[in-house]
Amino acid sequence: MTTVLPCPAWCVDHEEPDPFDPCDGGRHCGQEISVPVGVSTRQVLPAMFVQLNAHDCNGLRHSWIDLIVPSRVHAEMTVPQAREVAAALIAGADCWDARMPAGALLQPHSCPLWCKQHEEARAVDPLVDRWHYGCARVVPVTGPWLSGTEVRVRLCAKDSGLGRRVVIGLIVQDDDTPELTAAEARRMAAALLDAADEIAGAR
Repeated sequence: MTTVLPCPAWCVDHEEPDPFDPCDGGRHCGQEISVPVGVSTRQVLPAMFVQLNAHDCNGLRHSWIDLIVPSRVHAEMTVPQAREVAAALIAGADCWDARMPAGALLQPHSCPLWCKQHEEARAVDPLVDRWHYGCARVVPVTGPWLSGTEVRVRLCAKDSGLGRRVVIGLIVQDDDTPELTAAEARRMAAALLDAADEIAGAR
């Protein structure tokens, strides 16, 4: 007989156990926590989401945290993985706050102190945009349905005729990179940490 566990406190939607699977105890979904990012050309801001999920099987609950980027590509993280991504976002935000002043662009080949890789096009043509990239912090994520995915966080800067724009890149799988400000990165980190605490507290 299937063991049906009570819903977690954060459950807002769930699937009943599959009557044809004696191991299945049902699934649970939490509220999507929205974090607006970037500047929209439409009326609605693009957003990233964090959502709690759980699958009950054989009387045990397997919980994870979904990180969903604007394209709806997502990563399924355990509590430690979510906290590691949050720590990387906070570290990136701290570096963003200490970014090189715009006046440094008066030196045509200057890199930010954190630059580990950059495109050389600007050295050839000063009118061409040049990107700088910091070290990527890679967090392998091992959710139950998307095992083998990874999340990468790194600081990036774009030099153009308008100056230097510093962003925090958050890459899920190999999807387009959402470019976050320090404030957006911290809001995303807070949402991940809140979700991790919610799951950890329910155990």
